[in-house]
Amino acid sequence: MTTTLESARPALVLAAAVLLVLLWTLRDLAMLVGYAVLLAYALLPAVQAIARLHIGRAGPVPRALAAALVMLVLVGLVGAALVFALPRLALQASRFAAAMPPVAVRLIESAHQWAVARGLGPMLDPAIGSLRNSTANLIQNLGGLLVKGLGWLFGGLGEVLGLVLLPLLAFYLLADADAVRVSALGFLPAEARATFVRLGVAVDRALRSYVRGQALVCLVMAVAVGTALALLGFPLALLLGVLVGLAELIPFLGFAVAAIAVLVTGSTIDPLHALLGIAAYAGINWLIGTFVTPRVMGRYLRMHPFVVTVSVLAGGKLLGPGGALLALPGAAVIQSVIAELAQPDSVPAAPTPAPAE
Repeated sequence: MTTTLESARPALVLAAAVLLVLLWTLRDLAMLVGYAVLLAYALLPAVQAIARLHIGRAGPVPRALAAALVMLVLVGLVGAALVFALPRLALQASRFAAAMPPVAVRLIESAHQWAVARGLGPMLDPAIGSLRNSTANLIQNLGGLLVKGLGWLFGGLGEVLGLVLLPLLAFYLLADADAVRVSALGFLPAEARATFVRLGVAVDRALRSYVRGQALVCLVMAVAVGTALALLGFPLALLLGVLVGLAELIPFLGFAVAAIAVLVTGSTIDPLHALLGIAAYAGINWLIGTFVTPRVMGRYLRMHPFVVTVSVLAGGKLLGPGGALLALPGAAVIQSVIAELAQPDSVPAAPTPAPAE
């Protein structure tokens, strides 16, 4: 194996250099492919379960049909969410914007009364007066910041060929991954293909571990927060639970987005519900992040929190919010590939289709 690796090293270095240049030049397309790969790995268990079913004498369900059924269900659920959930969220956001000015005025008046009662009026009156006069502008600026933030979050995704291609690419990976892999290997020098197949096994192992661990963490978070918000009487508690679960895919940024959604929804009832909702979400997030996530991710994917934080920051800096989403699985893949290359004398495992196992 050492001899084979040494003879293939020049070709590996050349292929890696060309691949890095192409990935950076076509980074929007590379991100779209990355999303498709993650989506395919996430849907793989459902496709495998359907493909094992038998339809009378016809035998097992064809893999392509199983992939098509799963993808159609996913597209239908997403379409239903866009049709039914987004208008309600938009209505709640408009109510939140309408309720903010009087809430801000009440908070300012309460702060003024607190300062006067403690003899701090002369010191804080100028600041409170200025804040009272500029309340309307502050609310408008806050709305502008939220809109700009949402544009920053989703703007990069719109520059790729289109999210409509995402389910199509994931379908190809689920339905015929073996042929996709063979076709991709055709672009590599012959002497480097065996090593890339070996590294593909490591990549497959890393992505499976990431998807399993992350899916379990997202499920626990969604159920816990959704249940807590429902007990607090929040409207759309189920939808908020799903949003919170999906927010776990993007560390730090996802928490901020989900917290804003909880705050907006709670404010449509009263300020107390908004505070209780934020407190419940933050508390559950801390509990799960302290006691659940380390155990789950440590079982499936051994990666120190320092590496996680640096990876997310680097991905966001280089590729924006989409890069933050791909940073953690990307770091897991790099870690697994380096570990595999550090064992040149090991016998290569049988190639595992990814994600068509």
